[in-house]
Amino acid sequence: MKDVMRRLKKILIRSIGVIMAFFIPGMAAGASTVGWFMGGLIGVATAFSSIIIFFGVQLAWDEVISDDDIEKGFRASVAKAAKENPEIAEAVKTSAQDSIDFADIGDLDDLFDDEGNAK
Repeated sequence: MKDVMRRLKKILIRSIGVIMAFFIPGMAAGASTVGWFMGGLIGVATAFSSIIIFFGVQLAWDEVISDDDIEKGFRASVAKAAKENPEIAEAVKTSAQDSIDFADIGDLDDLFDDEGNAK
């Protein structure tokens, strides 16, 4: 039971990420046709359909979904979307790096005056 709850927690957290990643692009695409909210729902539903298909195939193949399968299912959905969206592709590339290099931002002290107020 504890293992099931842990896996459900992983799925829930990753599902929040899917909603965050695909609702806004769906809103933009659907704004001129079905409305911004329905566009967002369609964008998220499209991403989840890939995940559900992956889980269904995995259950049919192995009769179990492991932690690795959960990760692979969500990553496959994002990778599929990244082929068509350069912003998602860039986010995936950045996320795959071990650490983010903030050197290109510059000196943050340049943003504030001597009293610590934003310039």
